[in-house]
Amino acid sequence: MASFPNNEEECIPMIDFENTIVIQRPVEEVFAFVADFENVPKWNYYVMSVRQRSEEAIGEGTIYHQIRKGDEQDFQVTEYQPNQAIAVKTTPGSQPRFERRFVFKPVEGGTRIIDTWRLDLGRNPLIQWLGAPKVKSAVAANLEKLKELLETGRTQLQDGREIAV
Repeated sequence: MASFPNNEEECIPMIDFENTIVIQRPVEEVFAFVADFENVPKWNYYVMSVRQRSEEAIGEGTIYHQIRKGDEQDFQVTEYQPNQAIAVKTTPGSQPRFERRFVFKPVEGGTRIIDTWRLDLGRNPLIQWLGAPKVKSAVAANLEKLKELLETGRTQLQDGREIAV
């Protein structure tokens, strides 16, 4: 579950995990919603706001600022393939550090999302490794909220917020 990075600057191993979900909506709609990271607070209860910091259209190089309940960080789009994949990585100095990649695959009646993470919570490696299943489970729960929101037009987040699109 944990892996050791090749970069000498990174002395704490990162947690690696993956979740998959199928959403009964066309890939173009799912990609457009997920790739607009300002939508994250609509399906992730722990994220309070995300704002695009760079001026250009969403694509490789776009920078965002994210405020979560306990911290905030900047991240940058590192891969952008419309209706296929989008990846982001925190910028230097942001904590916790993460890399996240969404892959979108059309399936009968909808879209399969494969959500892959590399995460450094900035904690003792053993504690981080032991907490990895809880983090993976929380991410999976957020993906279920995304599914509900895109399939029904509404969801209630874990913190009680009711969201409609």
